[in-house]
Amino acid sequence: MSTTQQHTPTLFLTELDVVRLERLAARSAAPHLLEMLDDVLARAAIVAPSEIPHDIVTMNTRFVCLLEGDATPREWTLVYPDAADYEAGRVSVLSPAGGALLGVHAGSTVQFPLPDGRAQRIVVTEILYQPEANGEYTV
Repeated sequence: MSTTQQHTPTLFLTELDVVRLERLAARSAAPHLLEMLDDVLARAAIVAPSEIPHDIVTMNTRFVCLLEGDATPREWTLVYPDAADYEAGRVSVLSPAGGALLGVHAGSTVQFPLPDGRAQRIVVTEILYQPEANGEYTV
Protein backbone atom coordinates (compact mmCIF):
# COMPACT_ATOMS: atom_id res chain seq x y z
CA MET A 1 0.00 0.00 0.00
CA SER A 2 1.33 3.42 -0.91
CA THR A 3 2.08 5.95 1.81
CA THR A 4 1.75 8.93 -0.51
CA GLN A 5 -1.05 11.37 0.03
CA GLN A 6 -4.27 10.46 -1.73
CA HIS A 7 -5.64 14.01 -1.89
CA THR A 8 -2.85 16.45 -2.64
CA PRO A 9 -4.18 19.96 -2.16
CA THR A 10 -4.20 22.27 -5.14
CA LEU A 11 -1.67 25.02 -4.72
CA PHE A 12 -2.05 28.45 -6.24
CA LEU A 13 0.94 30.19 -7.77
CA THR A 14 1.21 33.41 -9.70
CA GLU A 15 2.71 33.36 -13.18
CA LEU A 16 5.40 35.78 -11.98
CA ASP A 17 6.38 33.55 -9.05
CA VAL A 18 6.66 30.56 -11.39
CA VAL A 19 8.95 32.45 -13.79
CA ARG A 20 11.18 33.63 -10.95
CA LEU A 21 11.36 30.20 -9.36
CA GLU A 22 12.21 28.57 -12.70
CA ARG A 23 15.06 31.07 -13.16
CA LEU A 24 16.31 30.37 -9.64
CA ALA A 25 16.24 26.61 -10.18
CA ALA A 26 17.96 26.92 -13.58
CA ARG A 27 20.86 28.92 -12.05
CA SER A 28 21.32 26.44 -9.24
CA ALA A 29 23.74 23.55 -9.40
CA ALA A 30 21.57 21.58 -6.95
CA PRO A 31 19.38 19.02 -8.76
CA HIS A 32 17.01 18.78 -5.77
CA LEU A 33 15.82 22.34 -6.50
CA LEU A 34 14.60 21.35 -9.96
CA GLU A 35 12.88 18.31 -8.46
CA MET A 36 11.22 20.46 -5.79
CA LEU A 37 10.02 22.95 -8.38
CA ASP A 38 8.68 20.16 -10.60
CA ASP A 39 6.80 18.74 -7.61
CA VAL A 40 5.29 22.12 -6.75
CA LEU A 41 4.32 22.86 -10.36
CA ALA A 42 2.68 19.44 -10.74
CA ARG A 43 0.32 20.35 -7.87
CA ALA A 44 -0.23 24.00 -8.77
CA ALA A 45 -2.92 26.06 -10.39
CA ILE A 46 -1.01 28.89 -12.07
CA VAL A 47 -2.91 32.16 -12.31
CA ALA A 48 -2.29 35.80 -13.15
CA PRO A 49 -1.16 37.82 -10.12
CA SER A 50 -4.42 39.79 -10.17
CA GLU A 51 -6.40 36.53 -9.92
CA ILE A 52 -4.65 34.91 -6.96
CA PRO A 53 -6.96 34.45 -3.96
CA HIS A 54 -6.01 36.79 -1.11
CA ASP A 55 -5.67 33.99 1.43
CA ILE A 56 -2.78 32.25 -0.38
CA VAL A 57 0.88 32.26 0.65
CA THR A 58 2.73 33.77 -2.32
CA MET A 59 6.26 35.11 -2.50
CA ASN A 60 6.82 37.93 0.01
CA THR A 61 3.63 37.08 1.89
CA ARG A 62 3.78 37.71 5.65
CA PHE A 63 1.74 35.22 7.66
CA VAL A 64 1.21 33.70 11.08
CA CYS A 65 1.88 30.00 11.50
CA LEU A 66 2.00 27.49 14.29
CA LEU A 67 4.57 24.72 14.26
CA GLU A 68 3.43 21.45 15.77
CA GLY A 69 4.89 21.23 19.26
CA ASP A 70 5.27 25.01 19.69
CA ALA A 71 3.02 26.94 22.07
CA THR A 72 3.62 30.31 20.44
CA PRO A 73 2.67 31.19 16.85
CA ARG A 74 5.38 32.60 14.59
CA GLU A 75 5.24 35.41 12.08
CA TRP A 76 7.08 34.46 8.90
CA THR A 77 7.59 35.98 5.46
CA LEU A 78 8.20 33.70 2.48
CA VAL A 79 11.20 35.08 0.58
CA TYR A 80 13.73 34.26 -2.13
CA PRO A 81 17.00 32.75 -0.84
CA ASP A 82 19.02 35.98 -0.95
CA ALA A 83 16.59 37.63 1.52
CA ALA A 84 16.31 34.65 3.88
CA ASP A 85 17.01 35.15 7.57
CA TYR A 86 15.35 32.51 9.73
CA GLU A 87 16.01 34.40 12.97
CA ALA A 88 14.20 37.45 11.51
CA GLY A 89 11.28 35.29 10.32
CA ARG A 90 12.22 35.39 6.61
CA VAL A 91 11.97 31.81 5.34
CA SER A 92 13.49 30.83 2.00
CA VAL A 93 11.14 29.34 -0.55
CA LEU A 94 13.92 26.84 -1.30
CA SER A 95 13.96 25.52 2.27
CA PRO A 96 11.85 22.46 3.06
CA ALA A 97 9.43 24.62 5.11
CA GLY A 98 9.25 27.35 2.46
CA GLY A 99 8.63 24.89 -0.34
CA ALA A 100 5.81 23.30 1.64
CA LEU A 101 4.18 26.67 2.40
CA LEU A 102 4.27 28.21 -1.07
CA GLY A 103 0.81 28.37 -2.61
CA VAL A 104 -1.27 27.13 0.35
CA HIS A 105 -4.42 28.71 1.80
CA ALA A 106 -4.68 30.25 5.24
CA GLY A 107 -6.04 27.52 7.48
CA SER A 108 -4.01 24.81 5.73
CA THR A 109 -1.75 22.35 7.49
CA VAL A 110 1.39 21.27 5.63
CA GLN A 111 4.35 19.17 6.59
CA PHE A 112 8.00 19.03 5.61
CA PRO A 113 10.93 16.78 6.53
CA LEU A 114 13.33 17.85 9.28
CA PRO A 115 17.05 17.10 8.83
CA ASP A 116 16.69 14.03 11.07
CA GLY A 117 13.93 12.64 8.83
CA ARG A 118 10.98 13.38 11.13
CA ALA A 119 8.02 15.28 9.70
CA GLN A 120 7.25 18.78 11.00
CA ARG A 121 3.69 20.05 10.62
CA ILE A 122 2.80 23.74 10.26
CA VAL A 123 -0.63 25.37 10.31
CA VAL A 124 -0.94 28.68 8.44
CA THR A 125 -3.34 30.53 10.71
CA GLU A 126 -3.52 33.99 9.14
CA ILE A 127 -2.29 36.00 6.16
CA LEU A 128 -1.05 39.38 7.42
CA TYR A 129 0.15 40.77 4.09
CA GLN A 130 0.08 39.45 0.55
CA PRO A 131 1.61 41.62 -2.20
CA GLU A 132 -1.00 40.69 -4.80
CA ALA A 133 -3.87 41.57 -2.45
CA ASN A 134 -2.36 45.05 -2.24
CA GLY A 135 -1.97 45.48 -6.01
CA GLU A 136 1.78 44.83 -5.88
CA TYR A 137 2.48 42.48 -8.73
CA THR A 138 6.23 42.92 -9.20
CA VAL A 139 7.64 42.65 -5.66
